[in-house]
Amino acid sequence: MRSIKQKLAATLCCMLLLSGCGPLKIANTKGAGEPAPGTSSATSTPKETRPSDPVRTQGASSKETVPATKPEKTPKTQVTPPVKTKPLTGPKATGQTKPSPKESGDYGALSNEGDGWSYGYPTEWVREYDGYWQLTPGKLYLTMDLGYEMGFTEEILNTLREKNVKVTFFLTTEYLEERPDLVLRMLREGHKIGSHSTKHIPMTKLVGTDGAKLIENTRTWERAYKELTGQTSQLYRAPEGVFSKRGLAVLKDLGYRNIFWGAAYADWLEQQPTVEEAKKKLYPFVDSGDIVLLHPFQTNAKLLPEFIDHFRAKGYAFELIP
Repeated sequence: MRSIKQKLAATLCCMLLLSGCGPLKIANTKGAGEPAPGTSSATSTPKETRPSDPVRTQGASSKETVPATKPEKTPKTQVTPPVKTKPLTGPKATGQTKPSPKESGDYGALSNEGDGWSYGYPTEWVREYDGYWQLTPGKLYLTMDLGYEMGFTEEILNTLREKNVKVTFFLTTEYLEERPDLVLRMLREGHKIGSHSTKHIPMTKLVGTDGAKLIENTRTWERAYKELTGQTSQLYRAPEGVFSKRGLAVLKDLGYRNIFWGAAYADWLEQQPTVEEAKKKLYPFVDSGDIVLLHPFQTNAKLLPEFIDHFRAKGYAFELIP
């Protein structure tokens, strides 16, 4: 009995020794951390990634990929610089330009400082506002201003008819209303008429900042002239020869040409000069192409025939302002 127990104990010890020495294959351990083929990855724990760690995909390279061919450069758009042109201020201005004073009703940016016209020292900038004092060389352009009737206009018209000379008369609204007979005779005999304002008020006193009073003054003259004659005129002579950039701009925007003069003398004075005195004051200052200003007063009524003959003899032709 004892011998049987001893044999069993020895056998058990041998079995225990054998079980602790050999490796036991329980699972495939190749690629630790990766799931075995055919098993799910749900239970595997991926490596933790931090925001600064780049996450690479299969086939990705840490180096910047350089394309096999250089991309074509996109050509720069050629921008043609705008052609600078002088801005228009009249009613013919078109396109997307700054509105003219007439359109905007704002003339405040232009100076209203009054200037007095001097034929000896013409103000060149008036050309910007359709201002004229000389026209075609070889010709003379006789003009007369009438704010009121002095009693010599009929005599002057008779002389002009005899000499076949045409004159541009600048009349006020008051003259149109007071002497319609003479106005209509002027037109019948081929003369021209322009505006000398409504009441002979200088434009600098009317224009304001928006031009409204000067515009209305001019429209009043236009209505009176159209009602009497059925005609219109786009010629303007500044009362007293006083003007400003602002006033001229308003008139230009209304379509007028501002007519000054290249020769004149103080013929409107109550103390009238003699004919010989007038010749000395006027003749030396008459140049080719001049617009000549006279007032239909006593001395000029006597001077006119000799004036026409004198300058015709010098080769000048008398023409109307176009």
